[in-house]
Amino acid sequence: MSDTVTEAAVEKTEEAKTYSEEQFKGLLADKQSEVKKRQAIETELAELKAGQDQTPPAGKIAGDSEDAPMTVSQFRKMLAEERQTDSDARFALLEKETISEVKAKMTAETQGEGLDFDSVIAAGEANLSEGDKLAIRQSKNPASEKYRRCVFNTPDLSDKAEAVRTAKLLENVKLKGRVPGTGGNANTANAKDVSSMSAEELDKLADELE
Repeated sequence: MSDTVTEAAVEKTEEAKTYSEEQFKGLLADKQSEVKKRQAIETELAELKAGQDQTPPAGKIAGDSEDAPMTVSQFRKMLAEERQTDSDARFALLEKETISEVKAKMTAETQGEGLDFDSVIAAGEANLSEGDKLAIRQSKNPASEKYRRCVFNTPDLSDKAEAVRTAKLLENVKLKGRVPGTGGNANTANAKDVSSMSAEELDKLADELE
């Protein structure tokens, strides 16, 4: 009886393993798909592991510094540099605009020989202190302030400017016929009268002769 059971079991097993051609193709396709998925997952895991091995530890820079995390101090420095860049750009634009205006006014004809804008800047810029430069940068008219400070800080330019100012005042005195505030007339007014005045008196005289 046992032999009969064994033979029946074998026949049943063989019968169970019998597939139609269509079924076999479907099973084969499923198996191939499963293999491809497994291979794709293995490849992805290998690439991920390789990428992790190449990633530098936190705080260290490998190659480009942008690969490393930015510290608070680095971030603050970056913001400060950006603000400085913006400030420099605004000042450069304002300076350019005011230079055109001041150069048109400060010419050799209006200020005297050697006192035109370009000549004054060329001769006096090297004499500007850090305080002068800061004042120029903070001025609403940096070109005019730069011209004034170049003249003030350069003795040769100061002497020229004073001589031109005195000559203009004397010319105006003669035209007006007297030295304001003194009762003098054109015949008695001379360079000595004007040059002996204090800065305050010269300013007052200039105002009165306007």
